[in-house]
Amino acid sequence: MTKSIEDEIDVWIVNDSKYMTQLLSDLVSNSEIQVTNTARNGAEALRKLDLKKPDVILLDLEMPTMDGLTFIEEVVKQDKLVPIIVVSSFTQEGAKIVLDALENGALDFVPVSQTNPDKLNELKEILISKIKVAANSDPRQLIVKRIEKLKPKIKIPSAPQAASRLIVIGSSTGGPNVVQSILSSLPSDIPAGILVVQHMPKEFTGPFALRLDENCDLNVKEAENGDVIKDGMVLVAQGGSHMIVESNMRIKIVQGPKRFGVRPAVNMTMVSASEVCGSNTIGVLLTGMGHDGAFGMKSVKKRGGRTIAQDSASSVIYGMPKAAVDLHVVDKSLPTEKIPKAILEEIEKLVRK
Repeated sequence: MTKSIEDEIDVWIVNDSKYMTQLLSDLVSNSEIQVTNTARNGAEALRKLDLKKPDVILLDLEMPTMDGLTFIEEVVKQDKLVPIIVVSSFTQEGAKIVLDALENGALDFVPVSQTNPDKLNELKEILISKIKVAANSDPRQLIVKRIEKLKPKIKIPSAPQAASRLIVIGSSTGGPNVVQSILSSLPSDIPAGILVVQHMPKEFTGPFALRLDENCDLNVKEAENGDVIKDGMVLVAQGGSHMIVESNMRIKIVQGPKRFGVRPAVNMTMVSASEVCGSNTIGVLLTGMGHDGAFGMKSVKKRGGRTIAQDSASSVIYGMPKAAVDLHVVDKSLPTEKIPKAILEEIEKLVRK
C-alpha cells in the first residue's frame, strides 16, 4: 500500500480513555492525517473493520471487553490486516506485552509513560512520523514464516576466546520478528560472533534480548560495556546508546549524538566491526525506514566483507535495505527465509580461507 502525497492518511484510534483518544486525535490531525473513527475496545474496532479499513490504527493495549493484544491476534486470524501502531503506557512487564504485540502483528509502538506537557511536542513528532511510515508499509510482511533450523557444514570446537568473524545485523520498523526468525534458525555453534542493532528505546532492548535468548539456540544478551564478542554469542545494542567494536573484540557502549536520527545506529556498529575484522565481517541489513546502515554496508564491502540485504518483497518497509542497494554495496538481496542459509554459506567460506 503506497499513499501519494495528496492523499490524506485515514487513522483510527482504539482506546478506552476519552482523554487519550482526544489527546492523540489533537496531536496527529493535520492537513495530511485525518482521524476518521474511534473505538473503545478491540471488539468494537473489529466490527468496524468489517465495513471499512483505515490506513493506520493507533491501538491501546489495556482495554475492557477485548484488549489490544487479542485484537491484533484477531485481525491476523480474520485476515483484516492493517498497519497497527501500539500507543500505550508501559511498565517493565508492559515492555514484554509490547514485544508480544510486535511478534503477533503490530507494526510499531510509541510508549507513552507520562503526559508531561513538555513532552507533547516530541510525542506529536514521533506519532506523525510513524503514521506516515505505517501508511506506506506492507502489514502482510509482519507475519514471518518459520524458517527451518540450519546446521553448518563445517563444525569447529567452541572456544572461550574472542571471535575472529563478525555478523552485524541492523533493522528498524518491522524488524523484531525478522531478527528473531533469522537468529532462531542459526545453530549455536556458528563460528562467528553476532551483533544486533535494532532501533528501539532503552526500556525495550533488554526484554527484546531476553526474548531472543528464549527462542534461539544461540546465547543472546543485551550488550554491556566491555563484553567480549565470542563465537555463538549474540549481543543486542542498548537502546539510547551506540555499540562500538574495539580492536580487542570488546564492546564499547557510547552515548554520542544520534546518527541519521537514531541511537543506536547500525552505521556505528558496522563501520567499527569492519575496521576491526575487515574481510571477516558480514553485514546484514533488514526492513526499516531511512538510510541507517547503508554507509555501514559500504564500509563492510570496502574492506572485503560480504553484505546481505532483505529484499523489497519481504520487507515491511523497504527503506534501509534500498538505501544500501542504491549505493551498490549489496552482494545479495534475499527474502527473509533465505537469509540464514546465505549467512552460513558466507561464514563457511570465511572458515575455509
